[in-house]
Amino acid sequence: MEWNIGFIMSKWAMLAPEKAALVYEDTPISYREMNHRINRVANYLQGIGCKKGDRVSCLLLNCPQFLEVYFAAAKLGLILVPLNIRMVPSELEYQINDSGSRLLVFHDAFTKNVEAIRTRITVESDKFVFLPKDASESSDCPGWAKDYHEGVMNSSMEEPKPDQPIELDSPQIIMYTSGVTGNPKGAVLTHLQTYFKNFQMIIYTDMREGDISLCQLPLFHSAGLNMIATPALCRGATLIMRQNFDPIEYAKDIERYRVTILISMTSMMKRLVDMGILDQVDTSSLRFLLGGGEKTPLSLADELEKKGLHMQQGLGQTENSIMLILPKKDVKRKKGSIGLPGFFTKIWIEDKEGKKSPPGQIGEMVAEGPTVMSGY
Repeated sequence: MEWNIGFIMSKWAMLAPEKAALVYEDTPISYREMNHRINRVANYLQGIGCKKGDRVSCLLLNCPQFLEVYFAAAKLGLILVPLNIRMVPSELEYQINDSGSRLLVFHDAFTKNVEAIRTRITVESDKFVFLPKDASESSDCPGWAKDYHEGVMNSSMEEPKPDQPIELDSPQIIMYTSGVTGNPKGAVLTHLQTYFKNFQMIIYTDMREGDISLCQLPLFHSAGLNMIATPALCRGATLIMRQNFDPIEYAKDIERYRVTILISMTSMMKRLVDMGILDQVDTSSLRFLLGGGEKTPLSLADELEKKGLHMQQGLGQTENSIMLILPKKDVKRKKGSIGLPGFFTKIWIEDKEGKKSPPGQIGEMVAEGPTVMSGY
């Protein structure tokens, strides 16, 4: 079936054009404006020779342009390769070459890292795209790269036409994970798998069009992109985003924007509790609070409970995103549990012989369903 993740923005631009899709650093961007910006990026990428199946890497901080490239790539059938901004040049070199990326979009903060490897990677010489921190300031774009804003603003905002049909089972993302032995492996995720992840999170959170979701996890990571940003936009909700995590602003944003859905790393929530910031803001708007990504002490759940916040825990991985979540009704009864399998995930435990283990036995977790990656 011909369909792709890019239709998310096209549809909401038609259904709710004036609604804020994103509030970035306190500046709202409507669904209509966001879709126009995405279309400009798609037409720009197509104009410089990108075609369906091409890998395009992005080395970007959290910003609207990350989402522009993400959805633009989806509309053209390009395969996005999000790169961890904390990687050193040799690590970037490996993932770019391993994925066979033809193009790289990078923030100005990473120019030195890119310059150090640019002659040793598969990115074509005319496909380095530089994103300055502020489009209103003079660009420090190096001579070997193209300026993102300059190229995009001169491109059409009309819906792009891919050079080949994009099927639901076409690859959409190659997301690298080091949660395996040896070198990081690129998990291949299709448009269909991403849609099912959206539906799974929408069901988990009982997400509504009027919801406000605070997105402060990095978009290069599965949690930020596949658990927060894409599901919220698929539902027509609003994302609140800042480029960097600041615990004080993070807490104030909950009250400032009446955030209803908060997905956070345990370490982030622990920092808010330890600093006493949550005692200074109104958190009564929160309907869903999810923590995890690391071992979560029961004491943290107890401290949040005193503030009227019932943190649900979960488990996921790049290969399958969020697989389990503790239901809200069981937060007290099963404190410390990672919960139950999602609506579109089947999970069981196997022994060393590959046989299903009975309850209470230690073994390997196995998962299947439409949210599981296609392969490495």
